[in-house]
Amino acid sequence: MTMQNKPHLLIAEKGKQNTVQWKEILRKSYRLSFADSGEQAVEYAMRIRPDIIILDKSLHDLGIKDVIEEIRQSEGLEEVPALILLSREECDSELEELLPLGVDFIVKPIIPVILLARIERMLEMQELRRNLEAEMEKQREQISQLSLQSILTIAQTVDARDRYAKGHSIRVALYCREIAQKLGWGKNDTDNLYYIALLHDIGNIAVEDAVLNKASALTEEEYEQVKEHTEVGSEMVKNTSFIYGIEDAVRYHHEHYDGTGYLGLSGEKIPLAARIIAVADAYEAMTSDRAYRKKMTEEEAKEELIRGRGSQFDPVFVDAFLELLNEGLSVDAKSVENAFDSEKVIGETGDLLRQVFNETVQEAQTERERDSLTGFLIRKYFEEKVNVFLHHPKASGTFFMMDLDNFKAVNDTYGHVMGDQLIMAFAEVIRENTRENDYVCRIGGDEFAIFFPELNKERVIRKRAENIIRLFSEKKTELGCEECSVSIGIMTKYANQEKVDCTILYDNADKALYYVKNNGKDDYHMYADIPGEEKGTSGYFKQMDLKQLMRKIQERKYHHGAYAVEYDRFAYIYQFIARNIERSKQEVQIILFTLQDKSNPDILEDELEDALMILETAIVRSLRRGDVTTRLSAMQQIVVLMDTNMENGKIVANRIMNKYKALSSDNRFIISYDITEVPVKKA
Repeated sequence: MTMQNKPHLLIAEKGKQNTVQWKEILRKSYRLSFADSGEQAVEYAMRIRPDIIILDKSLHDLGIKDVIEEIRQSEGLEEVPALILLSREECDSELEELLPLGVDFIVKPIIPVILLARIERMLEMQELRRNLEAEMEKQREQISQLSLQSILTIAQTVDARDRYAKGHSIRVALYCREIAQKLGWGKNDTDNLYYIALLHDIGNIAVEDAVLNKASALTEEEYEQVKEHTEVGSEMVKNTSFIYGIEDAVRYHHEHYDGTGYLGLSGEKIPLAARIIAVADAYEAMTSDRAYRKKMTEEEAKEELIRGRGSQFDPVFVDAFLELLNEGLSVDAKSVENAFDSEKVIGETGDLLRQVFNETVQEAQTERERDSLTGFLIRKYFEEKVNVFLHHPKASGTFFMMDLDNFKAVNDTYGHVMGDQLIMAFAEVIRENTRENDYVCRIGGDEFAIFFPELNKERVIRKRAENIIRLFSEKKTELGCEECSVSIGIMTKYANQEKVDCTILYDNADKALYYVKNNGKDDYHMYADIPGEEKGTSGYFKQMDLKQLMRKIQERKYHHGAYAVEYDRFAYIYQFIARNIERSKQEVQIILFTLQDKSNPDILEDELEDALMILETAIVRSLRRGDVTTRLSAMQQIVVLMDTNMENGKIVANRIMNKYKALSSDNRFIISYDITEVPVKKA
């Protein structure tokens, strides 16, 4: 062993009184350094980084405890072993103070064999500790690699759901890393930000694929769903302890610096990581194609960042990012590819994680799409799938709108358990009469719909409806619910027919359904067979009188619990009325306002829309809290007056008409109204 490779011992005793003795015992196996005071021992230890420190209790300028604690504060010497030389008398008085330091002891006078054995054991323990730490560091690195792979895999999987967002999260993460390095952040903080940015959009698993990939403007409801991804994501990562600050960064990365973002946080109250991600995220989105627009040029995107500096974005991070872009920063496909080098090490783990994650997302999505009792699609997803199918001009198919007659009476008579059994029995009938590629929906309560793609032969359509009615009759008899039956309205869309979507199918099948209900129930009818005068006027200017309106809303069922936003306007109104008048027995009036232009039968839609908006304004300004209004058609508005008698209802109606005349400068439109009282159900 060369001198350089020998373990280095630092020996500190008063006056170096035993230097010769130490050399005789130790110099063959060890390098030796000597100090004659506590201060000198600390100074030498910092410089030579010894493998073991030997301290004699004879040192008096600094206590042994102080010397050891000061040395161990130095980086790399935190675990340096120490051997304390004590007289037999000192053992009794000093051990209690020195034991907590984790040091070893030897009693004077020194016996060479014992000293050498003790030093060897201490060095072996030190080597063992170092090997163990190296192995632990190796394992930590492997865990870190696995964690990174997991994060990358999740980011890839989330982005893959949006066909335009492939690699989005990784590009945002790479931009964030460059910004952090530009600002002089340390490696640990930079890596932490990179991991956060990879997962910033993880909450998008809660957003439907149809919304993520929608080419047109989002509805208000769809936009609210998109906004939820920050809350969902923060809940998903809140227990991810190895990434500091990830929960808040994911939750607030869509906040605006001026406080106009999703949750209203502003300025430096927004987490630092979230403010950086906001800049990188916006730039990446602007310079990438999306379903609803083409990408901007880099210059256009930079102008947008400048425009949002201080309002949407933190100025510090905008400036840093713009400097990087002006210096030539770009994240191309190669950069993104290089970010996945770790996949080569643990690719099988990544594949497994990706599969599990995809299955979890699919299960969560399926759960949201399906009715819990029957397993059928809820209306929203049903309509989306049918509309996708109908998008092709040659698409054809048949729509069944089905309603269980007298279902409320079954619930009232036999209870909700029997009601659920009846629903499940009808669901079984539907399954027996549908194919794997047919779309089935439980609209709500006792209403169901089926769309049969490419079914347009009248003979087969009629046979299918007859089978459903017959089989349900058998099932309900077995359950002892003879009073219940099923009514079916049918609308068929033929290939190359003018554009038809799910709303048109629903409306027309609904008309056929009501035709059945008004003619005895327990039957089916096709929209094409409804007499022309009963189909009503279709199109933008469709109207109905108050008698028709009341018949329709009274025909509808209502359901306990929260309002279902998928129901049409009649259902909204009727549920509201039914809930209140049955509980409170209060008087409720319905007013139907109608706009007309007798001087010009060819009304322009824009002009009529303006007039109806003025009418809505007049109504809102005239109603009390608790009253309800909604649009019925392009020419009509409904008002529901709660706890009001007929006389007061007419006063309100006339006040609304006078308010409309005062607000409107166009005298061409004539406004009229009809009013009726909603009957209170007798006990």
